[in-house]
Amino acid sequence: MVWRGSERDPTLDPAASDVLAAYEAAGDALLICYGAGIEAWDRVHSDRKPAYAAKQAVAVIIAAKQRSLLRIE
Repeated sequence: MVWRGSERDPTLDPAASDVLAAYEAAGDALLICYGAGIEAWDRVHSDRKPAYAAKQAVAVIIAAKQRSLLRIE
């Protein structure tokens, strides 16, 4: 995913590690996992709108999943 303009890459945000930790700790149900990631982003950036938290958290999760899918061992 390429970030343009005034948008910052959410994977570089300090909240990114919290998002991934919450996502992974939430278990196997995807809806619960994504919700946990969004809540983690919102805890760090409580001054932002919920839609923004969702967009950023999901971007962090997808970027992490892409890296793991593309890893060649």
